[in-house]
Order: sequence, then C-alpha cells, then structure tokens
Amino acid sequence: MKLTTKTLLLSSLLVIGACQAAPLQTIATSEKTNDSQIVQGFSKKRLARIDDMMQRYITSDKLAGTLSLVARNGEIVHLSANGMRDREAQTPMSEDTIFRIYSMTKPITAVAALTLWEQGLFHMNDPIEKHLPELKNLKVYVSGEGDDMVLEDAKSSVTVKQLFLHTAGFSYGFSQSPVDKLYQAAFAELNNASSAAALEKLSTLPLVHQPGAKWHYGVNTDIIGFLVERLTGKKLGEYMQEAIFTPLNMSDTSFYVAAEKQSRLAQIYGPGDKGQTVVNANPMLGDFASDPVVHNGGGGLTSTIGDYFKFTQMLLNGGELNGARILGRKTVQYLSSNHLPDNLIPFAPGANGEGYGLAMSVTVDENAVSFMSSTGNYGWGGAASTYFRIDPHENMIMISMTQFLPMGFHPYHDDFRNVVYQALVD
Repeated sequence: MKLTTKTLLLSSLLVIGACQAAPLQTIATSEKTNDSQIVQGFSKKRLARIDDMMQRYITSDKLAGTLSLVARNGEIVHLSANGMRDREAQTPMSEDTIFRIYSMTKPITAVAALTLWEQGLFHMNDPIEKHLPELKNLKVYVSGEGDDMVLEDAKSSVTVKQLFLHTAGFSYGFSQSPVDKLYQAAFAELNNASSAAALEKLSTLPLVHQPGAKWHYGVNTDIIGFLVERLTGKKLGEYMQEAIFTPLNMSDTSFYVAAEKQSRLAQIYGPGDKGQTVVNANPMLGDFASDPVVHNGGGGLTSTIGDYFKFTQMLLNGGELNGARILGRKTVQYLSSNHLPDNLIPFAPGANGEGYGLAMSVTVDENAVSFMSSTGNYGWGGAASTYFRIDPHENMIMISMTQFLPMGFHPYHDDFRNVVYQALVD
C-alpha cells in the first residue's frame, strides 16, 4: 500500500531546516494530541518501555545517549531522546543530533546505483571490469602468507550483483587473516588517496574466495560507489545530493559535517579497559570535518534520525515520498528481496533466519530469528551502533541512533527491536 505523510507529526519532520531542526517536542505530537491509549496499532503504555530500556543502558554506563524512532502507516508513533550526545560537555541528546552512520551508508549507495540500473547504464550480471577495468584478472587466496602466499586465478569475473550481495570475495581487513593483513597495509598506505588509486590498489589484493562462493563482508559497496562515480562522472556525494538528498529534503546528510553544524555531531564512545564507556579518540574515517577525497560508499555518511526516516519511508512507500519518486516500485522490491541461495543462508553466524538483499539483510524465516520479527523485514546497522529495520508486513519502520564502537558490544539494538514489536497490539 502506498503511503503519504499527511499527518501533522510527519509534516513537521519534513520541514527541518538545513542547520537547526524543529524541537523534539514539536515533532512527537502524536502522543500528546491523541487521547487514545492506542496509536497506529501500538499500545502507548508499551511503547514507553523503549525509553525505560534505553535509560538502563545509559545509567549502567554502557551508552552515553540514544535517539529512537518508530513509525507505522506513515505516522511517527515514538520519537525520543535519552542521555547525552556529548557526555563530557553535558550536551543532551536531541532530535537534530548528527551521527556517523557508517555502514548505514550502504543502503543509500545501493539506491544511488539502482537509479542508474533503472536507466540501463549497467546490468546485474555485468563483469565489474566492464565498467571498472582496473578490477580485471583478480586473484584468489589459496593458502600461506607473506612470501609463501599461494594464489589462483578467479574462475569467473566478479559481477555487479555479487558486489551488492557481498559474495564477490573482497574483504574489509577486520581480522588477522593473511589476506586481511594485506588489506590493513593497503588502507594505511592509501590514507587520503584518490578513488583511482584505491581501485588500483584493490586490484592487487587477493579475493578471500572464488566469486559467488560465499558471503563475506567487505569493500563491495565502496566499489559500487566507484561504479556510480564512473557512470555519472560525478563524485558520489554530488550524485547522491542530486538523486536522493535534494528530492527527499535530506538536508543534514553528507560525507562531512559543515562547520556551522559541527556542534550537533555526537561524541563517539567505546569500551574502556575496565569495560566502562570512554571517549573514542580516533574514530573510523577521521573527524568528518571536511569533504574527504574519497566518498566512502560503504560507510562514509553522516546523517540525522529525521533524514534517515525520510529515506526509509521512501523505501517502505515503494520508492516515493511526498511526490518525489526515487525508485520504481519493482526496483524496491528487488532491492529488499533475498538473493542468496539456500546454501548461503544464514549469511553469517548468528544471523539465523536472515538472507541478504542488495546491501541489507532480509528476514527469510521469522521463526528462526532470535528475536521478534516478520518475514520480509529488512535493514542494516552501522559500526558505531546505529540501526534500522523496515517491516513491510507491519508497515513499520524502526530506527535507533547512538555512537558506540564497535557495533554489537552492547546489544541494545536487539532489545530495541524486541521492545518495539512487543508494543504492537492490533
């Protein structure tokens, strides 16, 4: 069912200014103006458990602050801030806080690329070297390390679709495997190098498996970003601004935070040596204070909960929001469907019941998932513990924002998901 945002609640969110958003109180009007104890099928009393749960993470010194949003049938039914966006400066969390969304960049990069797919500028089964010739003749890791590393030729070309699905064989350098050590050295060498230099270096790194053989999280969506740049002749952020951000009025989403908005950027935290929450002095990808040389399509964006809500509502609506059509309905269906074969499900250990769409996980068996769910719901998270899911069956969106590296150290997002679903009573 196609939805529009006609409620006062949602309309107020869509007119957020470029530098200063409307106060939280003016947005979360639904609970103030509706005397009923039920709003869009949610129990208001049960929704209050979201704040209780978030506050427990804050008072136990696990998180400094959180911002959470739940929407159903196009109406925001819950939007609340808890704790601090900068604990040391005693700056409260607020609705206009800007977050490093890291891997929640991936769905936006995927959508940018799909706008070009709709125009016939590439096909899913295209070998990537058709568009990025730097990535031809890739090698695959077999055994050993250093001078004793054994490689073999890729048995087939990496396809564009394999990049979307993280089945191409590229890695991220997160482990201490022989291949990941090469990635770590390459990233240190590249630093602020150009997209062309990054592609050239990637061409020298071995794949961790034959293309299509496994699911392995890696720089695949970054390469999709390079594909967008090659096809459009524009920097990734420039094309996103034109194709997504301006049409959806996502005025606070960018690859860096402008000087006049820096005070709204949340402090980022991590675990201390005794398990306490401490400031992370060296967050991934730098300080986001200036336009980077490379627009990192896999994890480089900053955004607000209001902007990301507009993006997710556009997807839930089948590609359109307030008259701005970004994608066709069938394109969104393709994006949000599982594309992994049965032998690759679950896509990762601990992801029971989860397949994978284009740059997002998709629930294929709600009974196999470890928390409340619906088959067909999809979403992803970011390294600093940002999180979202879109549930077409319930016509529902949930988004939670905080800034704690690494994701999953405190599983607050799992609790958030459960406490949202338990509030449904219709």
